[in-house]
Amino acid sequence: MAGTKDRILDGSLELFNSRGVQAVTTNHIADHLEMSPGNLYYHFRSKEHIIRSLFERIDATAREVMAPLSAPVTPQQWAEVFLHGLDTVWRYRFFFANIVEIAGRDELLAARLRGLTAWILDWTTTAIDALIEQGSMTALPHDDRRRLAEDVFIIIWNWTSFTVAFRGPTRLHELDAREGVLHSMLLLMPHFEPQFAERVQTAIDHATAG
Repeated sequence: MAGTKDRILDGSLELFNSRGVQAVTTNHIADHLEMSPGNLYYHFRSKEHIIRSLFERIDATAREVMAPLSAPVTPQQWAEVFLHGLDTVWRYRFFFANIVEIAGRDELLAARLRGLTAWILDWTTTAIDALIEQGSMTALPHDDRRRLAEDVFIIIWNWTSFTVAFRGPTRLHELDAREGVLHSMLLLMPHFEPQFAERVQTAIDHATAG
């Protein structure tokens, strides 16, 4: 049972990413997986339910990637969180390319998305607090720490839709997602202690080379 559900989710993700979520129906998914529509409906009642389950994967991955950071926070730790985050955005790029529209059609999903958003912002604010406390980041007023966390979040979660607007959904490349890391880091670098900033940049450059 679980294997069939995962197969449906994997196949749906492949089609959503390659064709765009609007162009894919449950019949397309069933044909792609060479199963009957009835068998697909046995596991998922609609395309919306498939998207909800894919979002549950996004939610679980985000919470795993953004586990509490060990102290002191190292430049490599900081870079890896962002790189893994953008990897998730790339893997589920159909969702992030259509995030407003998808959430607008499904209030339950929108509520879950708001919950994850709040959790990520809390995590990022806490991480900024830790960096300031250990001397790796210049002090900022409390409200500005939250604003900075929000600005970084906005870039990462909206980078795919921004890129789609210029390239189109079929011309995206994984390096487009990695470019989002560099843009989000531009907001943070001026606040980092110089040596910490240099090491973060080195870790990102090494991971995104090629």
